[in-house]
Amino acid sequence: MFNTRKIATIGLSFIISATALFGCGSSDKNAAKEAAEGFMEAIKTDDQDAVNKWSNDEVASGYFVSLFDAEYLEEQLLSSLGNPTLEDSTISKMDEFYAKYASMMEEYHVTEITMNDDGTATAYVTMTNSFPFDVVTSEETSAKFSEASAAYNEENKDELQKISDEEGSEAAVAKACNDLIQIAIDTYEDAISSSESITYKLALTLQKNEETAQWYVSSVQSYDSSIAGTGTPATETTTPPDADTTAADADASSASTDVSTEASESTSN
Repeated sequence: MFNTRKIATIGLSFIISATALFGCGSSDKNAAKEAAEGFMEAIKTDDQDAVNKWSNDEVASGYFVSLFDAEYLEEQLLSSLGNPTLEDSTISKMDEFYAKYASMMEEYHVTEITMNDDGTATAYVTMTNSFPFDVVTSEETSAKFSEASAAYNEENKDELQKISDEEGSEAAVAKACNDLIQIAIDTYEDAISSSESITYKLALTLQKNEETAQWYVSSVQSYDSSIAGTGTPATETTTPPDADTTAADADASSASTDVSTEASESTSN
């Protein structure tokens, strides 16, 4: 006799199992989205505690996060210059300038969450900034700063030489650094003010902490490199920021190199 009760029981069991399975998947997907949004919001609001909560140590201390860290960018610039003594006006100008990087993200949207076969998730994000990361390292901006710094060197070489003779070379270098930092920032401010907002596409890889069941960001890639399957982290989240020369941190590296060079030339002429 055909056992309809048994078939019904099997069918019911299958439905319950499938519901539990898909319900779990849906829960993970929602949790992964929450983590992605939490991470992006933490960067947008400059909340380092939240950055640490929603990402691993490599990402939290990595390149992408550092792009929005004004204090870090200032430290990198000053360190590359040998930590010269700065005037109050220079410090104030630097604080105001690098604060722009901390607040350059205007908005973000998590557009899609994909659950991957390896147990990770990918969050696709659009991020709109008030100006491009690399606006201050463009050829046009770099040329303007080079021209301005060369003019400064020519116009002030006698004064710098006098300071070097009377107070020592360190005093002359400090003077040149202060002046050239301010010239650089004026040049970069002009570049930013004339630029337009830009939207980037990102792909965040997320992993699940099996002990806490919380998802967190483990890497950040550009959308294009993620889709191409290259695995190349365009934002270098696992690489120390000073090892790359992209975007805002490149600004610090570029400026510091030029300033140091010009200051040295000034005191030697």
